[in-house]
Parts: sequence; C-alpha cells; structure tokens
Amino acid sequence: MLKKIIGFTSLIILFAALAACQDEGSDAPQNEDTPPEETLSEQAPTVEDGYLAEDSQDGMILHAWNWSMSNIEAHLEDIAIAGFSTIQISPMQPQKDYFGEASWGGNWWKLYQPLGFSIATENHSIGTLEDLESLTSAADEYGIKIIVDVIANHLAGGTNESLNENVEAFEPTIYQDNLIHTNNGYVNDNSLEALTQGAMGGFPDLMTEHDHVQERVLSLLKEYVDAGISGFRFDAAKHIETPEDGEYASDFWPTVIEGVQAYASDDLFIYGEILNTAGSGRSYTDYTPYMGVTANTVSDEIRNAVRSENADQLASINYLSGVNADETVLWPESHDDFAAEHTNSLDTSIINKTYAFQASRKDATSLYFARPSESALMGEVSTYTWKSEVVSESNRFNNFFIGSEEEMSSSDGYFMNERYSEDTSGLMLVNIDGSSTVEDIAVTHLPDGQYKDQISETYFTVEDGLLTGEIGETGVAAIYNNPYEPKPAIYVSDDYERGDFSDSLSITLNAYNITEATYSINGETPVEFEGSQTIELTHPDPNATITVDVEASYNDYTVTETYTYQKTNISVEEVTVNDLDPSDIENKTVVAWGWPEGGSGQWVEGTLEDSTFTFDLPDGHTWFLLVTFPQGTTTFDWDDKIAQTGDKQVPSDGIYDGSTLTWQ
Repeated sequence: MLKKIIGFTSLIILFAALAACQDEGSDAPQNEDTPPEETLSEQAPTVEDGYLAEDSQDGMILHAWNWSMSNIEAHLEDIAIAGFSTIQISPMQPQKDYFGEASWGGNWWKLYQPLGFSIATENHSIGTLEDLESLTSAADEYGIKIIVDVIANHLAGGTNESLNENVEAFEPTIYQDNLIHTNNGYVNDNSLEALTQGAMGGFPDLMTEHDHVQERVLSLLKEYVDAGISGFRFDAAKHIETPEDGEYASDFWPTVIEGVQAYASDDLFIYGEILNTAGSGRSYTDYTPYMGVTANTVSDEIRNAVRSENADQLASINYLSGVNADETVLWPESHDDFAAEHTNSLDTSIINKTYAFQASRKDATSLYFARPSESALMGEVSTYTWKSEVVSESNRFNNFFIGSEEEMSSSDGYFMNERYSEDTSGLMLVNIDGSSTVEDIAVTHLPDGQYKDQISETYFTVEDGLLTGEIGETGVAAIYNNPYEPKPAIYVSDDYERGDFSDSLSITLNAYNITEATYSINGETPVEFEGSQTIELTHPDPNATITVDVEASYNDYTVTETYTYQKTNISVEEVTVNDLDPSDIENKTVVAWGWPEGGSGQWVEGTLEDSTFTFDLPDGHTWFLLVTFPQGTTTFDWDDKIAQTGDKQVPSDGIYDGSTLTWQ
C-alpha cells in the first residue's frame, strides 16, 4: 500500500503538543504561543515544524512540469515553504528530437516518446543524470521527496508499427528484435487486446509481457533509485496488462514493482495513470495491489462542481469504487488537461478552490500542476500561483491534520470539511456560491472558541456550535489554530509572459506570513509593502533589462527573490549568427524560419559567409530557427530539410552565438 501508518506513540505525542498549544474553550486568539526551540524560524521548513508530511501519500505533490532540475533545485526553499512534501518531475529518459532551447508547446511531448530505458546523460530539455543527483541530494535537506514520470508502455515511434531509428542506440535488443505489438490498431477501452496492445498515436506498443522489456524497465527504475528518486508515476499505466487480463495477462507489474521495492532501501511512492475507465471488463483494483491510481473522473467531478457553484454536489462526491482514499491521487487539472486546452482558460481561482477541497480530504493526496506561461521555454519556471496563500495554506492544513477524521457538509453555498481528532480540530471552508459574510453556520466538531483563518489572517468564532466570520477575497478559509511559526513567502501574480514587454508592464507582488517586506527596482532604494502591491515597470532605453528584487521576513527568517523583465519594444532588423560549425553547414543551403510571438512563420533567406549567417528579420519577428537544405535549393519545403535547430529567441543586439546551436 502507498501509505505508511503513523505510529500510535507519535500520534499521542503530536496531539499532546497540540493540546498544550490550544485552549479550545478560550475566547481569545489561540495561536500566539511561542513554538518549541527546535521549530524556530531560523530553520528551513521541515516535517517537524508542520510544513511538510513525512510520506508522499500523506502530503501534497507539486507537478513541476518541464522544469529543469537546476530550476527545481533553486526553488526548493520556496517549495518547502509552500508546503509541498513531494515534487513530480517530467520524464528523464533520453528524449526524441532534442533541439536545445525550445518552447514547451511544441516540445513537451518529446519527453513522452523516449528513446530508451536509462536516465539521459546529454541532449535533454530539463537536465541530465548529474543534475538529477544534485537535485535529490538538495531535496533531502528539506525532507522533500522527488518522484519521476516513467514511460514504460512505449518508446519513440517511426510509425504506429515501427520504432524510431534512434531507439537502436539505447535499446538495441528491443529495436533489432522488434519487440512491439503490430496489427492491433489504436488503443481502445472496449477491446482488451486493443487496450493493452494497441498503438498510441504515432508510436507502437511495447511487448511489456517480454522478459527483456521488463528487465529494461526495472533497470531504469533501479537507476532512478540510485539517483535518489523516491517514487514513480507510470504514464499510460492502464495500457500495460495486469495478471488479471486473461489471454493478454503478464507479470509485468509484479516483476517491476516488486523488483524495485525490494531494491530500494525505503518504501517507494508509486501511482499509475488510469484515465476515465480501467477498460471494459477490468477494474482499478487490478492495479491497486501494485500502486495507487489517478482518479481523474473524481477530480473532474470536483472541478465541475466548483465551476457550476454546486456546494451540495461537492459534499457528496465519492472516490472510485473499490479504491481507498490512500490509494488515490487527485488533481485540479493535469498536464494533459492543460496542454489539450481543456482547462487552460479556467481562472486560477477555480483551480485553487478545487485544490483546497482536495487538500482538505483525509488520506488522499493531490497534485498541483504548475501551469507554464504561453511562451515559456522547456525548463523554465514561468508562473507562481503554486506559491499563493490558498495553495500553500491548503497544503499546511493537510499536513497539520494527517491522521485525523473528516466530515464534509454544505450550507448556504459553502463547502465545509471538518477535520478533527480527540485533541484538535479545524475546518476547510470554500465559498462556492455564498456571501463573504459567514453567519451562524452549524459545525459539529469545533468546540466554542476563536479560530484563525490561516489564509486571510482573520478570526472566526464558534459559539453554541455556530460558525461566524468573514471569508477573504480568495473564497477559501483554512480555519484552525496552528501553533507553528510561519515562514515568509513571496510570489508574483501570473500576469506576465516570460517577463517580456514592449513599453510598460504592471506586475503584482505578493508577500504573506511577514513582519516586513520590501522591493527594489534596478537596485534603487527599497520600498516597503505588505500584502499585494502592483507596480509599473518601464525604462527609457530600448531593450533594457529591469530587475525587481524582493525581500520578505518573518521575524529573523528572510527570503529573497529576483524577477527579471526584458523590454523588447525596439525591433531587431538584422540577425547575425556567428561561429557556426563548418561541418553543419558545409555544402548546404542555410535558411532561417522566423515568426512573431504567437504568430505564423515564414522562410527568410540570408547570406552565408565563412561560418557566419546573416538575415534580415521581418517586422515584429522575435523568434527564429535555422534549417539546412541540399546545396542549391531555392524552394523550401520542410519535407526536404536536412536538419534544423530548436527555437531561438531573437537577442536584443541581433547577434547570436552559433557555436551553441544543436542540430537534428
């Protein structure tokens, strides 16, 4: 089972400590007690000071989708302060068609068509084995677990029924022996054969029943464990057969899961992607002996109830039939939801209310997807809602009430989940269709007294079993008295794209859990602020760089952030690419493909002299890539190309170092 059971003695100690910090019958605010010496704010956020959970299933997961290993490592303190106990990273297997710097929209899928069962050591959009080892070592300092997305169902395809030729270098036996299923059509939930042996899109289904394929997958998992990984998410898990699948059954799951669990020194957190249904005649319980499962239908139901402002529906939602809460992974949205534009237009308030509901639940874990901005590059951290008060305090609420009971209800347009034990109690309140004033709402498990909303930092009162207070503008209140001292947090609202702007840009700085916060623009005198502060960025010079340094403190614990913005209002008319490798361009025609942000591209011819290529950039074009064709080509068609580079942003001075280009 995924979930470790907290020892009974540990619970007694925890509840005794909490009881000492909370006089539930008092009319005065009750969270002013000084925490014990070992949880003072000089320390980084830890399990001991209530910020993190010890186990992944108990805590919450940040999906750092497409973030580079180095960027995740640089944000570990922020992630710990935000209360995430686990970080899920994108696949680290050797990727298809690496072009270097590239936008996420056209390239993220390449990580899901890997070339083999090993950890990449070069040519990978988000890092290499060395970077991963550095990350897991740093994450250990915080007690944060790193789990990774694993592609075991397929490898990169040439067609539906053939492997990409580059697979051979990584998996010679699989490639040469053609260990794939053919003539089974596409995956289909209505046919067991198609479900477990059909092709997915343009890549064929591996013979996961074959001993060699199983050995290679297990070898990858062991390599991940050696690199410090604490668990796995299996992509397309439902398309890999179980021992219960009759004539299509195999021992893939017991072989690889039991094999890696035996290899690891600690219990691993493992779950599989099983979307919509388990397939005709199959059950989620075919998988739960080996792993937890995604519950996307439950997650969709929760999100839809929030969108339709139906608090009563929220309070009555059940888990998957036969699947326990501690075998369940929820989410407000997944990367597939977002990339397929199913949820990308939803306001983050809908996403965050959905997440608050999920984080309040007993035993289930939930994953928060860190949305990329529209123009983000692979590897970048481009939006920061995952650091917001609602998300972080929902995480802390979850972590505080691990092991306690729950009771869900709805009243007057509010969803409520009371979490309680013999010694402590609290309430997650989500305003679905109610007013900001909460007046005389009946509660069952909160004794009379005052309770702090950890999000708005105001107080709710319970008198004669009735809750009264004012819910903040977020529409979410985490109502309980947390004895642990908070850590300061900073984030920028998601109101910009990669920090680029043409004339001026308004950004909103946010700081919470603070005693003091300041910001400084381009090194000028720091300006004090609290809460949310909107500032206008501009600069008299063309293509200027603007930096915003932010510092926030809670007593003597301080965090800092630097946000960088590029003014790009002056168009670059000519781009020069210097120091091209002669072997890449010799006896070839070099052409640029340019395009404006979010617009259509066009071929741009230029001049090639020695190892320097120069071309005139059409007005408004801010991106380019280079393509080589056979020498003498005058009509350009993508099907005739020899090689191309990845996407490159036009530099402000128009000069690009061609020695850094990668060609495919």
